[in-house]
Amino acid sequence: MCKNCFYFTAIVLFIVFIENGTLLAQNKAQEKLSVEQAKTLYANGQFEQAQNRLLTLLKKKNLSSDQQLQALILLAEIRRAMLDEDGARKIINKILDLQPDFNPSERDYPPNFVALVKAEKQKRLARISHVSKKHSSFFKNKYFWIGIGGTAAATTAILLGSQKQTAKKKTLLPLPPQWPEGVR
Repeated sequence: MCKNCFYFTAIVLFIVFIENGTLLAQNKAQEKLSVEQAKTLYANGQFEQAQNRLLTLLKKKNLSSDQQLQALILLAEIRRAMLDEDGARKIINKILDLQPDFNPSERDYPPNFVALVKAEKQKRLARISHVSKKHSSFFKNKYFWIGIGGTAAATTAILLGSQKQTAKKKTLLPLPPQWPEGVR
């Protein structure tokens, strides 16, 4: 009887694993199909429907980074086509967060999309170099060193001055009383 239970359990688990793998494959195919459908909607000028489909797809947790990247690229193109330049820039920044070396070619993407990506990359580089220059120039500032020197001099003067005053206030303790002559 126990042998039959083992075989039955093994068969059930095998079927569950096969079904689970089939479901995963179906989900990935569905996600790819959703991106393709959004591309078709975008090509037909149905920007709102394409955007909604992509936003629904992007809310899924198990989306691969490649699929997420493709969806974001298409979403940025849709935003740009809808004349929402700020929205397109925000999405391009998300793309650059995912893949900092993203470099679209004019062969695969519209020229103004490529220009927008390049502009956002240059802004990022300018921000990074500005921050590093700001930190390095802080210690080159002469007022910084004058302030440090003045603070050190004032602290030294206060410490030395307080030691002289405490030395004046210190007096010797009175001598202990004399022992009587008979006691020793």
